[in-house]
Amino acid sequence: MSCLAMSLTLISAFMPVPPSAADQGAAPPAPVVAQTTPEPVAPPPPSTTPPPPVAVSATPAPAPGYVVPPPPAAYGGLAPQLKGPSVWGILPYSYYGTTGLGVGARFMIPLGIQPLLKNTAVRDSFAIEFGADYLHWSFGYGIAGDNLAVNWFLPNAAIMWNLWLNDKFVVYPKFALGYEIVWVSGYNGPGSYAASGIFWDAVAGAMYKLDNGITLRAELGYAGLKAGVGWLF
Repeated sequence: MSCLAMSLTLISAFMPVPPSAADQGAAPPAPVVAQTTPEPVAPPPPSTTPPPPVAVSATPAPAPGYVVPPPPAAYGGLAPQLKGPSVWGILPYSYYGTTGLGVGARFMIPLGIQPLLKNTAVRDSFAIEFGADYLHWSFGYGIAGDNLAVNWFLPNAAIMWNLWLNDKFVVYPKFALGYEIVWVSGYNGPGSYAASGIFWDAVAGAMYKLDNGITLRAELGYAGLKAGVGWLF
């Protein structure tokens, strides 16, 4: 019996010990993976959407040193203020069936009155004119053999409302107040004729400015039809 027990003890000493349950549940060691170089990443494909167009101004930029002119005057802007002399010939109304002739002169001065027209293409301004007209009618030889003539001298002053249809053409109404002096010449018979008194006149006129500084003028009023020129600036 003792010999058998000793033999089993010797055999068990040389036998390997089986793994425990804890050792059996442990995960096997991870395999060693060899390190490799990553492959290059391909760039994204180009975009098929075209870029937005660059805005280009329709008006080219002015050249260096060029001065841009100011915009046209807006509606309701101030009209030109005219000043200067005018002269004209006169075709007066028939006087007892006789056609006369006359001459006249005026001087225009602008007035600082605010324009009445607003937001329209027609601009307006006011001015005052003063001067005189001389009218003459010749009747030829009368009963006494005299060369009869009637003469009117008409000093006056007037206020005018200039309506500028454009930069050159002007029409205007004008109201005048004056003093008329009338006399008969060429009569040597007994007695004489002369008269005087205050008169008023409503006139319609027009002016056209030429490029050479001369202004053509025409009027129709108490003295008759007038046509002449002015140097108005």
